[in-house]
Amino acid sequence: MRASVRKYTSQPVSDELLNTLLEKASHTQTMGNLQLYSVVITRDESMKERLAPAHFNQPMVMGAPVLLTFCADFRRTTDWALNRQANPGYNNILSYQNAATDTLLFCQRFCDLAEAEGLGLCFLGTTVYNPQLIIDTLHLPMLTFPVATITLGWPDEKPQPSDRLPLEAFMHQETYAPYTTERIDALYAHKESLPENQHFVEINKKETLAQVFTDIRYTAEANEAMSLTLDEAIRRQGFQGNFSSGKKNPRPESLECDIVRFQNKKDRWVAFVGLLNGRPYEIFTGILDDDEGIMIPKSVSNGHILRRVLKDGSRRYDFQFTNKRGYKITIEGLSERFNPEYWNYAKLISGILRYGMPLENVIALISSLQLDSDNMNTWVSGVAKALKRYMLQNSPEGENAQSLEDIDD
Repeated sequence: MRASVRKYTSQPVSDELLNTLLEKASHTQTMGNLQLYSVVITRDESMKERLAPAHFNQPMVMGAPVLLTFCADFRRTTDWALNRQANPGYNNILSYQNAATDTLLFCQRFCDLAEAEGLGLCFLGTTVYNPQLIIDTLHLPMLTFPVATITLGWPDEKPQPSDRLPLEAFMHQETYAPYTTERIDALYAHKESLPENQHFVEINKKETLAQVFTDIRYTAEANEAMSLTLDEAIRRQGFQGNFSSGKKNPRPESLECDIVRFQNKKDRWVAFVGLLNGRPYEIFTGILDDDEGIMIPKSVSNGHILRRVLKDGSRRYDFQFTNKRGYKITIEGLSERFNPEYWNYAKLISGILRYGMPLENVIALISSLQLDSDNMNTWVSGVAKALKRYMLQNSPEGENAQSLEDIDD
C-alpha cells in the first residue's frame, strides 16, 4: 500500500527519469485528446522559497529535490486555435472544469508511475487554498490555473499507510445508497477506534473525531474564505466561474484609508486599512521606521490608497496623505515594502474583505490561523484586532471602540 513521503534523501531526480515519467503520464485519458494541462518543474532553491508560503511553509516543499505544479491549461489550446483561423471560446467555468479534470488525471498517472520507480511523493492540497501567489510566482498566463502540486524525491523514510474507510463506505450499486445512522456507525467504527485517532481527539480537546475536522482543520469560515479567494483567482485568470454567492464590490482608483499601528514583539508595525463605504475593503501591512520598511509621521492617521495600473497591465498600490503643511506626500509601492510572507497573507485577507464577508466571520477566520512562527501569529493577532475596531463601530458599544493608535500584543 502507498503512503505519502515527506522526507527525502539528497539524491537528485535526473532530468532523464523525470522526462520519461512525464511523457508516459501524458498517455492518460484526456478530453478530446487536447491534453488541457501543463506542469512547471521547480528545482531552484530560491524559487522553492518563493512558493513555500503558498503551501503554508510545509517543510517538504524545501526538502524535496523537485516540486511539480500541475496546471489546468487552456492557454496553449486557445493560442493554437487563434493561429489556425479558429474561434476559441474557453473563458468559462466548463472549460476550467474540463482542464482541471485533465490535469488531475495527468497528475495521478504521473504519481503512479513515479512510485512504481521507487520515488516518494506527497500531494499538497494547499495549491487551491492560495492560488494567486503560485500564479504570480510561476508567471502563469490567462486561461491557466494551478490545481495540484507534488513534492518528489527518493524516500528517506518508510511511513505507514494512513487508515482508509472500507470499500462499502464509498461503493454504491446501481443507485446512491443513503447513509443511515446505523450505517455511519458501522463504517466509521474502525477509524474512530484507532489509538492515533483517539489521541488526535484528545490533544485537540474535542469529543469526536468529526469535530476535529469541522471545528479545527477544515472550518466553515476557512472554507468560505478560501472559496472566495479561489473564485477571484479563477476570474483573474480568465475563467468566468462564480463559486460564491457574494459579489465583489468594484474597486475605485482611490480608497479612503485608516492607519492602524500595532506592536509585534519588538517591532512596530503599521496597517493601511482601505475603506469602501466605511467598511474595510483591503489591508496592507509593513514595519515602521526601518530602512526597508515604511516611515510615516505618527500624526498621520488617515489618507488614501491609490491603485495604479502600469503599462504592462500589472497593478501597484500607493499610499497618499496630506502633511501638516498641506502638501500631498505619496509612498509608492506598498506591496514592495513587505516581507513576501506577510504580503501573501495580507492578500488573502483582502480577498475575503472585498467580497463582503461579515467582519465577525473574517476576524474569527484570522484568529483561527495557526502559523509556523510566533512572529507570524502575533502579526495575525494584530491584524484581527485592527479589524475588530470596525465591527465595534457598528455595535451599541461603538462609542467605546478601541483607538487606532498603538494596538499592542
